[in-house]
Amino acid sequence: MNNETLLVIFVGLTGFALLVQAIVMLAAFLTMRKTVVSLQSDVHELRASAMPIIEKSRDTLEKLAPKIESVSNDVSDVVRTLREQTHQFQLVAGDVLDRVHRQTSRVDNMFTGVVDSVEHASNVVVDSVARPVRQASALLAGAKAFLGVLATGRRRPGDRRVEVTANEDMFV
Repeated sequence: MNNETLLVIFVGLTGFALLVQAIVMLAAFLTMRKTVVSLQSDVHELRASAMPIIEKSRDTLEKLAPKIESVSNDVSDVVRTLREQTHQFQLVAGDVLDRVHRQTSRVDNMFTGVVDSVEHASNVVVDSVARPVRQASALLAGAKAFLGVLATGRRRPGDRRVEVTANEDMFV
């Protein structure tokens, strides 16, 4: 085989390879074209179904935006007012607690004074009632001892104690 024949065979093989490559490329192109057309139809369907929803959402957002802003401003005002009122309440509560503390201290002092006065008065009453009763008891004991001595002419051993108690009470 000479060089020209080999060259023709190689050129033929190269041409055949290019033809096969062109057919494969054409098949790939057609497949890609079908895929692109299918994707375009899917995108078109998706766009057709999604666009009304998107438009309604946009319209709703456009309508609600001022209301949302107004609500946001109102909430901000309410929070600010609530903070101010909380601060004022804390001040008032602190003032009230201070006043309550002062008044309870004052009432405690008054109550302590009243209790002390009542205790002193009860001590005076007890002392003023008990002293005459003790003195009367001592006088009666003395009279009993005197009558006992007159009646028997002598003292009984248990009478000495009554006499000592009567003497102690009389000189208090």
